[in-house]
Amino acid sequence: MLLVVLAIAVPAGAQNQYQSTFELGIGYTRPSTENFDMVSFLLQADDFFVESGIGFRTNSGFGSDTVFSWLVRGGLRPFVLGNVTGHVGAEFSLHTNSAIDNDGVNTLIGLGFIVGGAYQVADHLNLAVHVYPLAFAFGGEDSITKIGVGEFGIHLLF
Repeated sequence: MLLVVLAIAVPAGAQNQYQSTFELGIGYTRPSTENFDMVSFLLQADDFFVESGIGFRTNSGFGSDTVFSWLVRGGLRPFVLGNVTGHVGAEFSLHTNSAIDNDGVNTLIGLGFIVGGAYQVADHLNLAVHVYPLAFAFGGEDSITKIGVGEFGIHLLF
């Protein structure tokens, strides 16, 4: 009886209650809809990632208005090929004072769908490449659709 209990307990004790290990990072990225440098914060796990970034631009070409941008992107990480972890997901971004119409300057909203990969260059350095098959920008009088936009990000992981 003791051997049966020990045989059952050993595999149960070896299991971890968490399915993924988490890594936090801070680094650089750009949104899909606008060429805008951003500082971003990354949370990645084996199965998913979430990234949020902010950026400011002064004298942006839209009069003297300062542009503030914020993005959040996330996705599932369904496959690994060698040292590259693939991901599929979406991105939402918000850019103040970035869309011009007849009434003045308005907010630009971006939405993009992501396919990409992440590669850990060193122990605490992660490089990600995002390809957006479709990216949309809404603001002002026009909506913009971009096809096949690429972007990269680099993060120091803690």
